[in-house]
Amino acid sequence: TWSLRLQGLPCVVTRCRCLLPLRRAAARSLITRATATFSGNVKQSVIRASIGLDVPARRAANIPSPPDADRDFAVSGSNASDNGDAGAMTASEVPAGLPPVQIDKKTEAGLEEMVRARPGAKQQARRCTGCGAWLHSNNPEEHGFIPLNARTQFSESGLKKIKKEPMGEPVDWVPYGVEVQRDDSSKYKILTRHVLCQRCYRLQHYHRLDAPVSGGFYRMEGGRDWEHEAEIVEKIVRRMRKASLVLMVVDIMDFESSMVPELFDACMSRQFPVLVVVNKVDCLPISNRDKEKKLERVKTWVRRMSRQIRNVPVSDVILVSGKNAYGLKALEERLRYHLDPSEPKWIYVAGRVNAGKSTFINRFLWHVGYKHLGTVHYKRTVGGVTRSAVPGTTLHFVSFPLSKGFRLVDTPGIPSRSQITSRLTEGIDLYSVVAHRRLNPISYTLHSGRSFLIGCMARIDQVSGPVTFMSGFFNLEVTLHVCQIGKVEGLLDRKAASFLYPPHNRETYEKLGPLVRHRLEVFGSSDRAWDDIVISGLGWVAVAGYGTKELDVWVPHGVKVFRRPSLMPNEMRNKGITRFHANHRARTPSIFRKKQAMVRERRDKALRDALRVEQAQIEA
Repeated sequence: TWSLRLQGLPCVVTRCRCLLPLRRAAARSLITRATATFSGNVKQSVIRASIGLDVPARRAANIPSPPDADRDFAVSGSNASDNGDAGAMTASEVPAGLPPVQIDKKTEAGLEEMVRARPGAKQQARRCTGCGAWLHSNNPEEHGFIPLNARTQFSESGLKKIKKEPMGEPVDWVPYGVEVQRDDSSKYKILTRHVLCQRCYRLQHYHRLDAPVSGGFYRMEGGRDWEHEAEIVEKIVRRMRKASLVLMVVDIMDFESSMVPELFDACMSRQFPVLVVVNKVDCLPISNRDKEKKLERVKTWVRRMSRQIRNVPVSDVILVSGKNAYGLKALEERLRYHLDPSEPKWIYVAGRVNAGKSTFINRFLWHVGYKHLGTVHYKRTVGGVTRSAVPGTTLHFVSFPLSKGFRLVDTPGIPSRSQITSRLTEGIDLYSVVAHRRLNPISYTLHSGRSFLIGCMARIDQVSGPVTFMSGFFNLEVTLHVCQIGKVEGLLDRKAASFLYPPHNRETYEKLGPLVRHRLEVFGSSDRAWDDIVISGLGWVAVAGYGTKELDVWVPHGVKVFRRPSLMPNEMRNKGITRFHANHRARTPSIFRKKQAMVRERRDKALRDALRVEQAQIEA
């Protein structure tokens, strides 16, 4: 009788995924009652087999499979919920996915199978590993698009094995006396690739974004775009699981803009422990001599600069590098304090766009020995979670199950319209602006009536005051130039996007619009800098030279300018003043080749468009 009642369970409560709580409660209740009625492992196996829970037991008892069992019970934790998309879930459900399942067949394997999926069954890859978007082959303008012919190259689980063969022809034997050289290098090892959408593939392999895609996590209710960053913060925090841990990633290269007070306050209001991870310390121009001492001074500077960070214990502020794994051991030791193996938690990595969250995720998974990320080239930024200089690369929650029930979740970045990167659309411009390796600051002399040009996006004019020693902390692909203030307009009209860049093309430069002036007064010393002038999303300059100076900072409309205590005050004293030369920065043959390729591509595109129009007129 019990067997007949339980056998009807799959056809009653497992038809719809929305009935997941009911299905779970009903199965738990029936299993408990059945276990209390029947005694013995054999009878319990018969019960589990009759409701379609235990496949081996069902086969041993010669019980046929229930109708639509495969379809009804195929609730994949890795595809349907692991990536953290809440979908149409209610507030009582877990918004970012279900917890990982540790199946023990000795206890109640059937119940766990019904709630998740049968262990060992291959699940179809439905999400992009790089950005978390749902994969499809319908609309190329939507996120998650993958061509159908590219999707068929991967297995159902979204994996592909690649083995590079050496050049030449294989032979069965080698004549006696012929020397045989063995190559055991890693270039011939088998590579494992995860399925990626077309957008992530181009970002990883070509560092370009041909056309921005629409939608993603930044699409609000009703299909509208976000208006204020607080909406994205609320949307991210609302989907975080209760009793979780938050790693707030801050970019030391753009500290003021990457600090998100709304995110910190929202996490504290929900009683989430927050660890502040200060990323990209490898980009600071710090030598190996007394490196730890200098980084401790940087940590002290970070705590003094932010009220939110001052409210966090000093041990919860960790300096790390997602590129070379610096500081991950200290982070791991701090996580031991906040995490209990008996109470698994979800660890969310949140922060501003371009703060290095995805790079940190890939390196942290490598540090803890995660084996299911595929082959990742950390220097080439190929494989794993997509990391690029394009703001908003991660479009959805991307989660990774760890041991003992813990889970690491990468979240979409919080956008900002006050950063200069929000004004750029070309991949070459974004990769030129965002810092990704150690900076090489250069100090120039600036007198009254002179201007310091930073690419063709910003400039700093000295209006009055004594001589100024200005050290520029910008990416190596950004050109720097010094000229008279009266010649700036004519120089930009003639040399913008050709001699002064980024941006690298004239159209993007014209889209920036006229620059807006911000007047500042700064004070300097003869042997060190006391003040920094920060341009949001671009970099900063350290101002030295005795006396008070009056400076005009020209930036595109909406880009924020900050004045702060100097982060690296002794660069002028350490390296001295450099006499200006036009070929010091960013004017290398490789960059010129890239610019020539851009010109050819645009010329060919204009020619193709003209031919299409001519052909259309002939056909008409």
